[in-house]
Amino acid sequence: MNTAKKLKTLLLAMLACMTAWSQNLMLSQEEPEDEIAVVGFFCKNDTMTYRQTHNKYKVQGNDTTVSESYEAEFMIVVTDSTSDGYKMKYIPLSFTLHDADTVTRLMTKAMSQLMQSVECEFTTDEMGSLKSITNWREIRDQFKKGVKGTCDSLYSTIPGLDSIMPRKSLENILLLGVSTEEDIRDSYEELENLFVMHGSIYDLGDKEVDTEEQGYPQHISARIGYTPIKDEENDFDGDYAISTLSTTTIPVEDVMDLGFGALSMIMSDMANDSLAMYRDQIVDSLKIAKPNGAEVIVKEYYGFFLNGWPKECYYEKAVDLGFVQNIETRYIEWISRNWHVYVLDDESTDNKNI
Repeated sequence: MNTAKKLKTLLLAMLACMTAWSQNLMLSQEEPEDEIAVVGFFCKNDTMTYRQTHNKYKVQGNDTTVSESYEAEFMIVVTDSTSDGYKMKYIPLSFTLHDADTVTRLMTKAMSQLMQSVECEFTTDEMGSLKSITNWREIRDQFKKGVKGTCDSLYSTIPGLDSIMPRKSLENILLLGVSTEEDIRDSYEELENLFVMHGSIYDLGDKEVDTEEQGYPQHISARIGYTPIKDEENDFDGDYAISTLSTTTIPVEDVMDLGFGALSMIMSDMANDSLAMYRDQIVDSLKIAKPNGAEVIVKEYYGFFLNGWPKECYYEKAVDLGFVQNIETRYIEWISRNWHVYVLDDESTDNKNI
């Protein structure tokens, strides 16, 4: 679980971003169906183990600075199958921080070991879409312990931090950000990535859409189709994938409001005065570099086995400010599985006790 990112987002209110799309999606359009329904045909005691690789960095000219890079492994277990859906458990297995800036490193040190001992119990509906986290209060209490440890690390390591950002204000805003089930659910981004598509039906083929549904001009392109068998042992006839690319244009002033709003809530008055001056300088630079507004680009890839178990997910997001790009990538891949037989209507696609 990306607890370090959750806390750092509240602390720094930074926008995550992306660079070039390297996922080469090979989709076959030769299937007779014209739709794909993302449905989970799970069974009690099904087990999937995943590896997540996460990176955050910024590109400025020829310079690339890494602010966070880690790898984590976790297991998803189906503990029960009911007429209303599934009960599941998220079990953290390992967490390795490869690189990070000072703030992220301190937060991760305070939080990672604490959260590695917590199993997240959650439910999905009958289609496999994430519905609720049933032990969110237990997880919230662990977060609260982690907030104190995080602040201890930050304020004992960074001289003068309290004069810029009073500790009590920071603690309050961090605790406020992990106080509800929705907050805890947001912290488990990998669960959202794995199960966000379930319960939806998509037309096969390529799509192009222009919309302002999010409040800003947005262009979306998508490709949906069946994936070829590249590995006879691990791929199935009927595996499928969904790939999307969206570009959203946000006015310069709104970008700055998003970036500085949370910071102003926890900084001292003197620091806020300096922050306001800094904000004006950035706005002027943005208007020159990106006069039409910043571009927020999101690329996503979701691959599924024919029974609906997530196969891999790739997420890439960026805010292109012209003079700098802030980049975030997240890749989740399956590394082991233990499935039980689910009888399908088409006997040719029955699971085979893998």
